[in-house]
Amino acid sequence: MELDYKKLGFRCGIEIHRQLASAEKLFCHCANERSEEFPFKISRSLRAVAGELGKVDRAALHESVKRRTFVYNYNPRTACLVELDDEPPCGINEEALDIALTISFMLNMKVVDELHVMRKTVVDGSAVSGFQRTALIAYDGFVETDEGRVGIINMSIEEDSSPKILEEENFVHYRIDRLGVPLVEIGTDTDIVSPEHCRVVAQKLGMILKSTGKVKRGIGTIRQDVNVSIAQGARVEVKGAQDLRMIPELLRIEVERQKGLVDLRDELLRCGFSKVDCDVLDVTDVFSNSESRIVSEKHVFGVKIPGISGFFRRKLHKHRTVGNEVANYARVRAHVKGIIHTDEDLGGYGLVDEFSKLRDRFKAREKDMIVVVAAGKDVSFLALGAVCDRVNQLLLGVPEETRRALANGDSEYMRPLPGASRMYPETDVPYVVIDRERVDDIKLPETMDEKQERFCRELGLNRELSLQIVNSDYLGIFERCVSECGVDARIVCNVFVNVLSDLRKRESVDVAHISDESFLELFGLVKSGKITKDVIPVVLRYAAGSEESVSEIVESKGLSVMGEDEARAMIAGIVRKEKGAQMKQVIGKCMGALKGKIENKKIVEIVKEEMKL
Repeated sequence: MELDYKKLGFRCGIEIHRQLASAEKLFCHCANERSEEFPFKISRSLRAVAGELGKVDRAALHESVKRRTFVYNYNPRTACLVELDDEPPCGINEEALDIALTISFMLNMKVVDELHVMRKTVVDGSAVSGFQRTALIAYDGFVETDEGRVGIINMSIEEDSSPKILEEENFVHYRIDRLGVPLVEIGTDTDIVSPEHCRVVAQKLGMILKSTGKVKRGIGTIRQDVNVSIAQGARVEVKGAQDLRMIPELLRIEVERQKGLVDLRDELLRCGFSKVDCDVLDVTDVFSNSESRIVSEKHVFGVKIPGISGFFRRKLHKHRTVGNEVANYARVRAHVKGIIHTDEDLGGYGLVDEFSKLRDRFKAREKDMIVVVAAGKDVSFLALGAVCDRVNQLLLGVPEETRRALANGDSEYMRPLPGASRMYPETDVPYVVIDRERVDDIKLPETMDEKQERFCRELGLNRELSLQIVNSDYLGIFERCVSECGVDARIVCNVFVNVLSDLRKRESVDVAHISDESFLELFGLVKSGKITKDVIPVVLRYAAGSEESVSEIVESKGLSVMGEDEARAMIAGIVRKEKGAQMKQVIGKCMGALKGKIENKKIVEIVKEEMKL
């Protein structure tokens, strides 16, 4: 059944985080690039503390109780003592600041008079210091869409965090080449009217950012989070909505989840359900002779939840039940593999007799549920406490929280929403005055729509190719190749739009590692006549997995252009050998023998002459 989003009181905004392509990081002089090797590592433990207002941020406290050790892998070229929190930061990166100012004007925003850097508490380990530096740069902007104007509440410039590379029971490993990379964070107002509209807005913002030519491209350089609620629900932030195509499904499922939780709350209140106390019992003896591998030779602890039997089977949407939702809390908070409860198929676990004994132990009635965890005492108490907390939240309907987007459009609980206590001033970085002279020096770039029209008008691209290259991550290098190499834009565009796609999809060639310099060198050789355009796919196939330069590949693989006299002699020999064959077969033989050393159209021409057609 199609959801009526207006009737449900659908409210939605989106946050876009996009890395800036400055030469250096935001608060130090390290290279703004990715490292492949990490010869050094350090380890740290982080704890949540009260901010300047005397309160501990709830999201920080949630992470702190996990008591994990964080291991940071780094390379001195892309991380220094600033990232390791052993040296004060430098002043803000002026190049990155100018890029951010340009973006703010393209979003019709008002720029602040003074830029003040703040610290944002982050104790999940993604920042060595336990905080990220961020600064509001502009506010009160908008973008136009077919569904109406969407407000841009604010835009900040901030440090990116560290990506996680490995998670063990008590250790989390990060790489910190990305830590400190400058990015802009753009937050819209709740003017988005539907899930599909959210996708359109995200695409519009992405195109505006790409129009600057100063944002990074590729995996990990852009992250999208959506904030969504319904009238009787609550604001939920879903992080990691990476695929634009999945945004409508992600939002539709979250709306279904919130509606399901609201309906469940109303039903529980009608049934007289009340908050439960978490009275945990050690029930290891009940399972001492169990043949189930889930509980054998383990400590087992359990809790009774009165009056909720049957509700854990309730579907919130096609991917998730209430039981999944509750178990998610236990896994996140206590790092257990899962919980076992009486709404499950206990026969499948081989635990029917054991749970029958538990009902006697807990003096449970028919509508009472029993939940157990097989783990150590501290972990079990933490897990079962999380279960009871989440069950009690069912009486509130939808809790405010941060969730992680999953590939199927579902999402899972990560942590509570952060509060105002997480932000406090950064006293190590001086404020920056944004004066009129600096603002007047900002030159707005051509928009993507304008660029598409110009490519059709000036470069001879058709509208489809023009749209594809404008939407491509290769837009910047495409423009460089056309302007610096002087090759027909249609040839260059076809390589970036079609040839690379074919190599990746049909031959599983990892084209992501081909550098911009390699493309420039490649088209330079085409322009100089040293190779033909027909040999480009062959060169790129080798370049994707080689340390050699493009020129070295062309020489070592014998891909240079062949003189016409030599080519004609080879073709004449093939024609004589294939006497009586159809011209199409002869042309195929010749193309296979010459392997792009002369243009294919020239081969056809010579074959026709030699066959006297």
